[in-house]
Amino acid sequence: MASHCRIVIAGGGIAGLALALMLERFDIDYVLLESHSQIAPDVGASIGMFPNGLRILDQLGCVDPIKELFGGACPYKTSHTRSENGEVLSTVHEFFGQLEERHGYGLYFFDRQKLLQILHDKIQHKERILVQKKVVQVGLIQGGVEAICADGSVFPGLLLVGADGVHSAVRQSMTDLGHKLQPGCFDPAEKDRVPCYYRCSFGIAQHVPNWVPGEQHLVFGTGRSQLVASGPEDRVYWFMMERLPVPTFGDDIPRYSKADEVDFVTRNATVPITTKVTFGDVFEKRLTSTLTPLHEMVYEKWFFKRVITLGDSAHKPNPIGGQGGNGALESCAVLVNCLNSLRESRGGTIADLTDEEVEKVFQQTQSARHERAKEIVARAHEMQALFANERPIVTALVQRVIQPLGGPGQVFSMISSNYLPAAKIERLPVPHRPRLIPFNDELPATPVDESTHKWVRGAFVGSMGLTLMLSKGSFRLPFNDVASWSESNLSLKWFGNNAVSAFFEVVTSILAIPIESPSARLHLWSFLPQLISPVLIYTIEGYRRGNQGSALSLSILFNAGMQLQGIGRIAPLHAILSAFSSVCGPADRAIPLEVAQSLVPAVTLGFIVPTIMALAPNPNKTAWHAWLGLWQFAPPLVNILTYGISTGLRKWNRSQDFKKRDCRKDGHDQDVQTLGSVYTFAFAVQATAHIATLAYGWHHPGINLASTFFKLPNPFKADWRLPNLAAQLATFFRYDMALAVAAYVGGNLWSIWTLHRQGYIKTREALKAALGVVAGQLFVGPGATWAGLWYWRECKIAGIA
Repeated sequence: MASHCRIVIAGGGIAGLALALMLERFDIDYVLLESHSQIAPDVGASIGMFPNGLRILDQLGCVDPIKELFGGACPYKTSHTRSENGEVLSTVHEFFGQLEERHGYGLYFFDRQKLLQILHDKIQHKERILVQKKVVQVGLIQGGVEAICADGSVFPGLLLVGADGVHSAVRQSMTDLGHKLQPGCFDPAEKDRVPCYYRCSFGIAQHVPNWVPGEQHLVFGTGRSQLVASGPEDRVYWFMMERLPVPTFGDDIPRYSKADEVDFVTRNATVPITTKVTFGDVFEKRLTSTLTPLHEMVYEKWFFKRVITLGDSAHKPNPIGGQGGNGALESCAVLVNCLNSLRESRGGTIADLTDEEVEKVFQQTQSARHERAKEIVARAHEMQALFANERPIVTALVQRVIQPLGGPGQVFSMISSNYLPAAKIERLPVPHRPRLIPFNDELPATPVDESTHKWVRGAFVGSMGLTLMLSKGSFRLPFNDVASWSESNLSLKWFGNNAVSAFFEVVTSILAIPIESPSARLHLWSFLPQLISPVLIYTIEGYRRGNQGSALSLSILFNAGMQLQGIGRIAPLHAILSAFSSVCGPADRAIPLEVAQSLVPAVTLGFIVPTIMALAPNPNKTAWHAWLGLWQFAPPLVNILTYGISTGLRKWNRSQDFKKRDCRKDGHDQDVQTLGSVYTFAFAVQATAHIATLAYGWHHPGINLASTFFKLPNPFKADWRLPNLAAQLATFFRYDMALAVAAYVGGNLWSIWTLHRQGYIKTREALKAALGVVAGQLFVGPGATWAGLWYWRECKIAGIA
């Protein structure tokens, strides 16, 4: 009997069978003990497999059989979030396709029994899979461990893995051993603190009237929530979670009978899922159903001596997040990875492992998985609280503000955070599945943890907020004096003889009033060209795939706001919104190719030409005033021209029967080369303007460059005592540029941080880029620096796919 190197697995669920298959792939002996009479019993449960679990299953050869269950059809076309009355709050179209495009794998909901059968079919040594072997106790023996079954049979082994579910006999026996042999090893009260906040009706239905195949629904409720998803063969998988009147703990957590289930269904039968389907409609077409309490826990210690627990016996999340089975697969993969590392260090064998070696493997496994398991459980708990309206203000904020502004990109960013840190089976190849977003273990650098990122984001948002606040005391436009000058010197009745034209004349006069100081004029010549980058980049960000549906997609408002509020206010505002944007990944980066091709002519005609004509001396005052008036519309004019030119290009391409090229589907990076040319153009124009103005000022006897750009009055001082209207306007422009540049630099550094935070660049590269941003302010100017950084950033994000 080769028990000196055999792994004993208690439980033939997803974790147990997957672990057996992993061990088999590395030629490690095992025996699996399952309590049921068959390995894939029909217990009426479903399973949702997400990209993190599917990658592991793909390594085991199980993904293609899963796809075959759906007959080649797309499992999910649409994912809806619905209100308590079944009304749609938000929708993600092509949900499966977008998820698969991003991560290489989509989402599959199907019978748990089917996955068990697929795993079992892949196992070669089926003689090692024993049924009707319910493990009731474990014991420690010399150099090993033994599993004692209900029928009296005993199975010795090198170590034992308890994968026997939330009511784990292995864990109970393991903790009993710990209390006896090593008091204090386990907290004796921990089991009694395991909470249950919700009960759940789950099951499988088929041929539900008015159900739309290929849809998934997450439904808000008061004290309840629902997750209902389509499956193969016109099946519907449901989870109805209902909050308990009071939480229960440990042994007080109830077990439910069929009578309890009848009462539950009667109480909730009329609860809407959609506007046409109720919970009762689904339940009436049930094939199987169960009412169960929902334990939520991550035990502090998963192992003792030669026994370890994995899956639901160690970490159990609320099912609303769909990560229970996926997390179990990760834990099994990590255990096998640690075991293989030890085996390699011992010359390729695990025979006769010492207690210390086994515990080292177990400690490494828990250390690698514990925090992530806690995070998954916490996220599922928060998601459940959100959908069950535990905190009405938070739920209302999400429904009415965050979801509408965030758009689909925000949805995928949130759920992706569950997948990207996932473990895989090391030393087994991962089949090639094209994907835009790498898993964390495929990145150039280790991503920064979320808590650190939140602190950095808080500091950044705070600094941008202070910049905004500073504008209140520093933007002192003398509108009354400007209006008086305008009445005498300017006449632009473009909107008729009314208040609109009067306001337009005042705004235009801000640039029209003669500024005699050569230093102030030089500052203006330097300042206005540096607006090319924000105008351009706000426009680009408005077209980003991941920004659609968010506030950043409204780029024309930001560009128009420059003229109404000043770039010194708009730049920090845009930076703050960007800090909460999800877009910093290959899947969300692309813009339509026709838009990229439209940007240079749009910026040239819409902004550069009006700016040149506004700054150039012109003896024809009427013509000059007309150009100044046009310049007030220059930034939003870029948006209008971009839209018009790109629409024309798109129609032209179609009329010429060109192959339709959608950068979202045919190639995530086909716009990168064109955008590179756009950024190069913006860099060259702004750098030239910056260097030329500095050179002119350096050689001008009446100009001090330091005073020109940095001599600013105290914004907290009530009276600046400026000599005339021209000086007041010049001071406004200085402050507008100063605050804008502060926001430029802050936003640039933030973008570098986000790349580093996601693991796209290493620390050394991030520091070099940050130094480049700082140095660029002097050598090429803030606008050119921003354009150059965005070119580099564009390539980094596209290249990570």
